[in-house]
Amino acid sequence: MGIVAKRIAMAKSHLKIMENKYTNETNLSIKQSKIYSPKDFLQKPHIKYTHYANLSFKEENTAHAANNLKNIYPNLKTAILNFADYLTPGGGYLNGSGAQEEVLCHESNLYSVLTNFTDFYQWNREHINHHLYQNRAIYSPNIVFTNLDGTLVNKFDVITCAAPCYNRANFDNISYRTACEVLQNRMYFVKTIAEENHVNNLILGAWGAGAFGFRGKEVAKMWHQIWAESSPVENVCFAVIEHISTNNVDIFEAEFS
Repeated sequence: MGIVAKRIAMAKSHLKIMENKYTNETNLSIKQSKIYSPKDFLQKPHIKYTHYANLSFKEENTAHAANNLKNIYPNLKTAILNFADYLTPGGGYLNGSGAQEEVLCHESNLYSVLTNFTDFYQWNREHINHHLYQNRAIYSPNIVFTNLDGTLVNKFDVITCAAPCYNRANFDNISYRTACEVLQNRMYFVKTIAEENHVNNLILGAWGAGAFGFRGKEVAKMWHQIWAESSPVENVCFAVIEHISTNNVDIFEAEFS
């Protein structure tokens, strides 16, 4: 069995476990999820906090980084950024893809939550914006993360938000500089969502670097600029694992270690 076929089989098996074992938790996360769009923060005044987030780097996947921070700070709210597909809940989870969003779905009940937001994704499909997409997100509390057999490991809040896709926007004559400006604005959008929901620990990463066409060094520096501003968020961890043809681990380690 090839890797794609294996992932498809694992996804189907995992989805069945989530549906059988965590229906109540899934329904509660759906009920408590919030949809964010650009207009939500148009009138929000700029707040100057007295605290600055502690920034760190870990060479590990998103869920592992969240679990490690939760073990250190068990009483603090921990949230993670889902590097979302703008058009499809869970991206290629059921089709054997293995990017960050799909890995999160393999580890949790996130897919079962996101598939209930059909109107959110339908609106997105009608507003592609030259593949820069829009500042749109779903904040889902208490997503269940499990072992392969379905036993509970932890619960984390998840911010589902898509980065702009420069590799596609480029074909619509969108400049790299313009795409970077959109990405940095969306980073600020994510930061504001975390602050609005009183997140203490936040797991981010090389969002947009790689398949979406942004250079890792610039992504890391943009994140650093965003978090140079004060924030009530206490700890921000950049969790990065290496992929073929990128050196994002070295880049983010140099930027945040």
